[in-house]
Amino acid sequence: MPFEQGNKVLKSENEPHVTNHTSERVNVPRLPIASDEGFSNVVRDSNQNYWFTKQLSSNHVEVYVFVNTLAQLRTFQVNGKPSFYEYTDSICIACEGEEWNGWIYEFSKENPRITHQWHVNGIFCDLKRKGKQLIVSSYHVEGDEALLTTFGNDGKVVIPLEKGYSPVNMMVTNEGIYVAALSITPSQQDQILLLDDEFQVKNSFKLDFSPRTIHSWNGSLIVHGINGRTGKSDQLVYISSETGLQEKFPIPSSELLECTDQYLTFYNAEAGILSIWSHEEKEMVSMRESERPYVPNLF
Repeated sequence: MPFEQGNKVLKSENEPHVTNHTSERVNVPRLPIASDEGFSNVVRDSNQNYWFTKQLSSNHVEVYVFVNTLAQLRTFQVNGKPSFYEYTDSICIACEGEEWNGWIYEFSKENPRITHQWHVNGIFCDLKRKGKQLIVSSYHVEGDEALLTTFGNDGKVVIPLEKGYSPVNMMVTNEGIYVAALSITPSQQDQILLLDDEFQVKNSFKLDFSPRTIHSWNGSLIVHGINGRTGKSDQLVYISSETGLQEKFPIPSSELLECTDQYLTFYNAEAGILSIWSHEEKEMVSMRESERPYVPNLF
């Protein structure tokens, strides 16, 4: 199971050249629990701790951590559907809760325990870290707007973004914070927002397709999105961050595993096909049958 779920993406705290990673489902050692007791989402962090969950009720999940150095099992309860994010010293679990509420839990990795717990207004969408600051995007249903919530030395700060939009993915770069935003109404276009250091919109790029994840390469944004005609994730678009010029490429429907300075790695689980896309050649340079590969989840 990837450390991130859905369209959530792992990212390092200070990496300017953004590279998005996911990790594979791992083979776990024999743990002091029965395998048929409803546990799921087994993942492993860089400290070799194993994290997994069990649904207790519609809105309550129990998180289990098998601490590698102590051979000890610990349990914690969280509110809502969890998504896991790994950073150098911590694990963040972001939860989509009931009644349009979100919750963020931060755990230490060295000695797994909850170090922080925060409430988020609206439906949780994505989480990124910039230095010591956590940035959470959400959709506020009552206000019909995209929100950013920051947690840091200044406490909790809620920042309204755009009316009529829901954020789906974020990317932190030297230029600022990019936010992929889906229009809630057909009268508005989906777009990518570029925020400055004060989280104000300083640029935007209108799209005629639905973005799902955003990446960067050589001064360009790379958007992996859904083609409106097919409804599948088979659209790859390069956008010049200076001119806004867009180059669009159809690709086989697949999951984007990794973005590097040279390649994009895709995996189609249904067909069992691993594909490599070259930024320079703007085409697939390799396609082969494969199991889902291991990709490091921390950088």
